[in-house]
Amino acid sequence: MPEFLEVFYPFDKAPTDPAVSQPFLAKLAEQEAELEFSSFNASDALALGLAILAESPKAKTPDAPGVRAVVVHVSINGNLQFYSAQDGTNADNYGWIQRKVNTVTRFGRASIFMGSSCMAGGKDFNVKFLLPETEYVGVGGGFPLRVKGVAYPVGVVAVSGLPHQMDHELVTKGIKKYLESKK
Repeated sequence: MPEFLEVFYPFDKAPTDPAVSQPFLAKLAEQEAELEFSSFNASDALALGLAILAESPKAKTPDAPGVRAVVVHVSINGNLQFYSAQDGTNADNYGWIQRKVNTVTRFGRASIFMGSSCMAGGKDFNVKFLLPETEYVGVGGGFPLRVKGVAYPVGVVAVSGLPHQMDHELVTKGIKKYLESKK
């Protein structure tokens, strides 16, 4: 399990426990605020997509049996800029990507934040917002691309293929690595 999730979301406790959910939601909101770009264009989308792929478990240990493959999606204002599906992914991953992208696009928040905030309130994400499960999902892996000074996300990055908490961690780790490389 990703390190920050172990600290903020211990899975041996109920996700509706305020002692668990509030620090976790605060950490997610902090990530969204910290992981902002000074600008973002098609070249950045390509570099970000490649940075995320480089951090994927399959890229780091390609010959290890049982290592999960991922799909990475980066779009700007609804226009697909980068898409890569590692060997071992399938059409289900594409479906998960689409639902995560739809969630981030609609709400402007990370898909895991939307699902977790609903769980913290004792509600199911899709039920609360009357959204079809075939089009929207409140799990980890979708993240808004924000540019400093712009009030709304300019795009979406999404990953599918790992357990959803690890999809989220892979996205945020890739964004951090990319932002560090731009300094």
